[in-house]
Amino acid sequence: MSIEKDRISTAQLVILGLFTLIGDMALVYPAAMTTAAHQDAWIAALISIPLGLGTVFLMVTVANINPNKTIIELSQQIMGKWIGRVIGVFYLFFFIIAASTYVREIEDFMCTQIYEGTPGGVIRFMSIVLLVYGLRLGLETVSRAAQVFFPLFAVFLVCLMLLLLPQVKLERIYPILNTPLPDMLHAVMFGVFYPFGELCVFFMVYPFAQKNSKTNRDIFLCLVFGSAGLNLILFLSLTVLGVYFSEHNFYAAYVLAQKINIANFLQRLEALMATAWIITTYFKTALYFYAFVLGTAQLLKLKSHRPLIFPVAFLIYGLSQLIAKNIIFYVKEIPAYWVDWDFTVSLVLPLILLVVHKVKERAAAA
Repeated sequence: MSIEKDRISTAQLVILGLFTLIGDMALVYPAAMTTAAHQDAWIAALISIPLGLGTVFLMVTVANINPNKTIIELSQQIMGKWIGRVIGVFYLFFFIIAASTYVREIEDFMCTQIYEGTPGGVIRFMSIVLLVYGLRLGLETVSRAAQVFFPLFAVFLVCLMLLLLPQVKLERIYPILNTPLPDMLHAVMFGVFYPFGELCVFFMVYPFAQKNSKTNRDIFLCLVFGSAGLNLILFLSLTVLGVYFSEHNFYAAYVLAQKINIANFLQRLEALMATAWIITTYFKTALYFYAFVLGTAQLLKLKSHRPLIFPVAFLIYGLSQLIAKNIIFYVKEIPAYWVDWDFTVSLVLPLILLVVHKVKERAAAA
């Protein structure tokens, strides 16, 4: 019997998926892509969409081996008790590090862009208090809150994009196809596994969604729209800010919002961008926090995951400080290795689980 009693609808699953796909990427995606592919980043981003959807298809296929089990339970079912537990521990380690990283992202962004004189520990503490409050209320409550905030997020994002269109200059993306092939492939890998790879957290949420015949279709439609939104932010960054500023400013999308100026009246709307980013990053962090807490409870065979929420909150508070010495270290060192983590948890391990499952199925049939 599952220790999680809450259930979410397909619509809530799709919205959480959209928030997770965009999440922190709304601000950092342009810098990550242009660092590798420069003015051809938008081409690499377009190439990454079908590859990213293929990666998600693999994860959904693995999840559907037993739709009622999380990756912690599923890995033990397929690989056996001990190897399955090792895989489960690896996923749990990724979940806790990812949750801590997103909390640190919120702290660094707020302290460097908005509340410059505020100690980082205060922002971190406030973020974790909100996360704990949400998780204590349960997965269903968090999902319903995502539904409430989704129209606000969508309006903010669409308005920001439309208001920037008058400043687009296509000559800023020339020359086209001038990036060496290795750099282009590196950018494509970023475009696939940075946004799409982090959807592996839904291995821990998918079993509690009320599925129907259109669930998979809705998931992929949502991801198509989400990836199109991310790529539009990247394209606007390249054509409004230019390649140099998109590449060298970690919060390029936030700077992009500062450029809005309609008749010297409608301007300084970067707070809207910050609000949209904080909304998506909150729900993404909450899911990773939840995944670690639930997965740990399942691995230790506890009756409930709720008693773990407060201890894990303290763990995340400390890890978010230890994960990087400062924002420079965070920006320069972490992204290059993070894509390898995403590659492993979203492609390598699910592929191994699927292959072993198919081999065991054929052996049983023979």
